[in-house]
Amino acid sequence: MDIKKYMGVKIKEYRKAMKLTTMELGSLSGTSQSTISEIERGTRSIQVESLAKICNALSVTLNDVLPISASQEKTDASYPPEISQLTNIISSLSSDEVRLLTDILLKVKRLPQSDRESLKSLLNSLMNNKL
Repeated sequence: MDIKKYMGVKIKEYRKAMKLTTMELGSLSGTSQSTISEIERGTRSIQVESLAKICNALSVTLNDVLPISASQEKTDASYPPEISQLTNIISSLSSDEVRLLTDILLKVKRLPQSDRESLKSLLNSLMNNKL
């Protein structure tokens, strides 16, 4: 598979995981719907700046959509321990649980910082009370 097709497949996978239409992704990334469709089909080249905007709208990194050779692949050791732990927990969840967790995290990410802090306090309080 060539690089354009590979990136298109990955972008489409992430877009569908977020339950976005090509129109919605285009709006979030400042890209036209037709361009998103062409990118997903692998029929259009993309500028790095545009790819970065699309990745940002999908809450993924450029590395998530670019093909990586086996020698460049990240290992768990390259991540902070918290990320490795989270990755292990997520890998043990069902697809439905992962989708739910993704939806929750995306909603939290979109909250203003003050609301995030309030939510963090509430969750810490609940965990300390073992609820």
